[in-house]
Amino acid sequence: MKKKIFRLLLIIIAIAGGLFFFYLNNTKLVNPKTRAFYNDLKDTLRQNGYSTRLLVISTKRAKWHNNFQVKFSGAAKESRHLIGDAIDFIVFDINGDGNSDSKDVDIVFNILDKIIVKDKGGIGTYKGEKSFIYRQMIHIDCRGYKRRWAR
Repeated sequence: MKKKIFRLLLIIIAIAGGLFFFYLNNTKLVNPKTRAFYNDLKDTLRQNGYSTRLLVISTKRAKWHNNFQVKFSGAAKESRHLIGDAIDFIVFDINGDGNSDSKDVDIVFNILDKIIVKDKGGIGTYKGEKSFIYRQMIHIDCRGYKRRWAR
């Protein structure tokens, strides 16, 4: 009985790991324009002496996955993730002060807003959220016009 439970747990862990590494954070599923925004961000951070400690946590989503996100995390029903135009990523300590906080998010937001995305897409932050993951998360997309939001 214990072996069956252990095997079941291993299968669940493997599926969850596969879901994360091959689906949730697979930037190859994303519109090349958004992927370019993200890659340009990393290059610009490096050029300005910042770390590139970013972790992609969501790219193109299936409808069922987006419905789950709508219900449990407040995601948009018509999310840009559904058509593969968006990337969500977590910003860690990029300024080297030993903290992953709103200062790091602000640095990334300003680079995206002023240098990279400009009026070609959306940028969202969630610094008012309680959860670390949401508080440090930034959304970018290539919708073709300027859209900004913060929570």
